[in-house]
Amino acid sequence: MEGYVPDFDNPYPDVEWREITAFAYVDPLILRRNARGLVFRRNKEKDADYILAENYRVKYRLDGENEDRFITAPQGMLTDLASVPAIGRGIVGKVGPHLEASIVHDFLYIAWHDVEGRGARKADRKFADKLMRAAMSAAEVNVFKRGIIYLAVRSFVGWWVYKEENAHRYRRPPDFEDEVDPANPT
Repeated sequence: MEGYVPDFDNPYPDVEWREITAFAYVDPLILRRNARGLVFRRNKEKDADYILAENYRVKYRLDGENEDRFITAPQGMLTDLASVPAIGRGIVGKVGPHLEASIVHDFLYIAWHDVEGRGARKADRKFADKLMRAAMSAAEVNVFKRGIIYLAVRSFVGWWVYKEENAHRYRRPPDFEDEVDPANPT
């Protein structure tokens, strides 16, 4: 549903920072497959078949702070799982131990649209990329894959994807609760 934006706190730090520490997953990742497919980014190409079925929280600290900071990717967020181009799927799949990190990263790549006065900031993109690296480390993604994924998002087209206008970010939760995949009605 276009136009729906869930409530969430600004997920980006508004302080200078150097290092993300003490990353941890707080909630289980609960996704729902959308039976009808969704319109999502890139010139209305269908590429998001999943919806975040529940809020998904993670926590971290900056530069060894004593208090945890939290990010909540909101229920209703649309996702294509890990955004891996077809050419790279032999090395890194759309699912795996990096999936949870990818979901938080996807949220940080779209949340700026909905934080009043924010805009697409290079510092926020850098935070998203580095948080994903910390999240992959916490998920024990092997060092090689972690490095490949991090380099891919920091270089190539990461900035273009980040700053892209994206009108199709969320679906209102009641709008997807009654959907059933006819091929898998359970």
